[in-house]
Amino acid sequence: MNSTALSKHPQAPNAHGTKGNGVYQIVTDQILSLLDKGTVPWKRLWSIIPGDAPINVRGTPYRGANYFLLSSLGFERPIFLTFKQALEHGGNVKKGEHGIPVVYWKMVKVKDDASKAEPAIDKPKLIPFLRYYMVFNVQQCEGLKLPDRITQTQQPPPNFDPIDAAESIWSAYPNPPKLRHVGDRALYIPSVDEIVMPARHTFDSQEAYYSTLFHEMGHSTGHKTRLNRDLGMKHGIQAYSREELCAEMASAFLCAKAGISQPVIENQAAYIAHWAQALKNDPKLFVTAAGKAQKAADYVLGSSNKATDEAEPTSELCA
Repeated sequence: MNSTALSKHPQAPNAHGTKGNGVYQIVTDQILSLLDKGTVPWKRLWSIIPGDAPINVRGTPYRGANYFLLSSLGFERPIFLTFKQALEHGGNVKKGEHGIPVVYWKMVKVKDDASKAEPAIDKPKLIPFLRYYMVFNVQQCEGLKLPDRITQTQQPPPNFDPIDAAESIWSAYPNPPKLRHVGDRALYIPSVDEIVMPARHTFDSQEAYYSTLFHEMGHSTGHKTRLNRDLGMKHGIQAYSREELCAEMASAFLCAKAGISQPVIENQAAYIAHWAQALKNDPKLFVTAAGKAQKAADYVLGSSNKATDEAEPTSELCA
């Protein structure tokens, strides 16, 4: 994917004169160089692991609405069972735990009114009724003795080895949004000020996890309680694309600060090229986005707390 037009822009973030912007300029120049050469296509940095799909204690996968409901709860081991099944497997539900409703269709026999005209033909009619029952995750239980075939297919996730410098950036983020690890998408939801990330162990590497987290953190700086930036959801593709570029540039800056720039810089350049192509007729796009990204990175790092742009964030922004 070639974005040579971007490489003709002047050196981007220095115009803002923010303290310590040397690392920002180094990253910007590196991205521009990669864009000038043509980048590889952007790829998602995490995987959907089949073994993470929710199942019942008999090993049957949940389907339909139940799959999405149970997948979103964030339990490490997505194995579910009823209160009675917990007792049958030698354990019990912990005191104070609440069950999760699981829906199913039950066919109920009813008499057809039309049959009154013909008493000899009194055949029952099957009508589907939506019912539900309550289940609990195995983490909500104690003393369970589960079959080997279940425990072997649903092993606890491997340990994630945190990168201290990257963790420090998240820990030092002033007034941070909520962070949850559920589902298979990475996104920031302005309406509830929350970052949602896939489980850490599904990422290709630690660096991939943090670069994705930093992207969503970049979006979150635009919240009305922080930099109050136009997140682009109400103002068309141009504003939205600029916000995506801003978030990915902020991620690149924060990765460099954490010392993990090299493993992810090519994918970041590919992501930026993807969005820049949609607005290649906007000569100020990269400069504007990079400037906003510098402010976003500064805010996360505690260098700036001043709100600048005006906007009302809505909906959600994802990688």
